[in-house]
Amino acid sequence: MDEHDDPTYSPLRTALTVLLIILVPLVIGVFLANRLLPRPQIGVVRLSYDIGSLSTYEIAEQLRVARENPAIQAVVVIINSPGGSAAFSEELFLDVLDTRRELPVVASIDLVAASGAYYMAAAANEIYAKPTSAVGSVGVIASLPGDVFIEEDLLTTGPYKAFGGTRDGYVRQIERAKLAFLDAVQVGRGDRLTIDPQTLSRAEVYTGVQAMEFGLIDGLASSEAALRRAAELAGLRDFETVELYPLTFDTDFIPLAEVRYQPQPIDEARLWAAPTNLAPGLYYRYVEPSAGR
Repeated sequence: MDEHDDPTYSPLRTALTVLLIILVPLVIGVFLANRLLPRPQIGVVRLSYDIGSLSTYEIAEQLRVARENPAIQAVVVIINSPGGSAAFSEELFLDVLDTRRELPVVASIDLVAASGAYYMAAAANEIYAKPTSAVGSVGVIASLPGDVFIEEDLLTTGPYKAFGGTRDGYVRQIERAKLAFLDAVQVGRGDRLTIDPQTLSRAEVYTGVQAMEFGLIDGLASSEAALRRAAELAGLRDFETVELYPLTFDTDFIPLAEVRYQPQPIDEARLWAAPTNLAPGLYYRYVEPSAGR
């Protein structure tokens, strides 16, 4: 019997049935996908104040989580720091560089990214600042060791074991550290850098406008605009922003930590304060000159 002779046959009913067979699984699939698949995220890392052992550990851990979390498609590092320990600044540069190899990293400078903080930023894909942000100070600060002396009750296996070396040898170490900093900036910025190495090595601090002219940054933008730029680099149109600190460290004791988390407010007096009680060593740190200098 021909289906058209079937009294129960209805072209409209058949079309609706086929439509339901196609649409219902599709709608269910979309519904479940939105809940089972993570929404693409831009992770936010904040460097506030000096670069030291604690801040380096915290940032390195957040960058590790960003690399290992498939939901995080890009990272924005928001910087408010005058720099700090040379070794830790170099470690952060390398950590950002490792992260950049796997996903886009954008640095956003608020008040200041000087010395070691700019060292770190130089490893990012792109750097943005505010017009009056303080940027640069590509150089080294160190205290020379004291004079070599002989102490009768102190036995050492070499003449410089108790001192580490001569004063002129220490000066050469400082020069090598400066050159490593300059090389890192030149590698990170590449052809975008328009300032010559000799001028850059004067360790001046520039405004955001000047830094853009010299190629030290890629443009003037807010942190929100930097987030959108990171999304563009990752090829994202729909994304959410997440603070990486509460996702990285144990915050189970704080209800809804991701929602309640608030970044530490910036204390400008503390940010610009001269360092005190620093251990002997090399520092990529900007120290604001006093009024008398």
